[in-house]
Amino acid sequence: MVDYRSEDTEDHAAATEPGLELPTVGGDRSSIDEYLSLLSDRRRRDVLYCLSEAEVTSVESLAATIVAREASVPPERLSSDDRERVQVDLYHVHLPKLSDRGLIEYDARSGTVRRSSPADALETLLECCYGLETGNA
Repeated sequence: MVDYRSEDTEDHAAATEPGLELPTVGGDRSSIDEYLSLLSDRRRRDVLYCLSEAEVTSVESLAATIVAREASVPPERLSSDDRERVQVDLYHVHLPKLSDRGLIEYDARSGTVRRSSPADALETLLECCYGLETGNA
């Protein structure tokens, strides 16, 4: 894999090759790096996929949907232990991380999760991830 750091582009073959251009991200590579880091976890992607379908949900419902996706079974066939385990993981790890980055609104007291307006770059990356994971790329 080639690392395209801006300070290296003058010496890179793609920078001097006629007709080739380095990819651009609107001048904010750190945002793209942060989005990719957030999307590197399957459960965080699943949270964002679920919120694409229903803009507001409960942590409990979100956990049930995610466990069902992971186990490839209907939510009603899941054990309460499975749902509880994922709910705790969402509560302590993934929802705060997504909320801190402004991607969701998360009210820990009410257990409500709401989708925020994602940046275009994040939406594009999320769509690419979904396409690759579902085979619809």
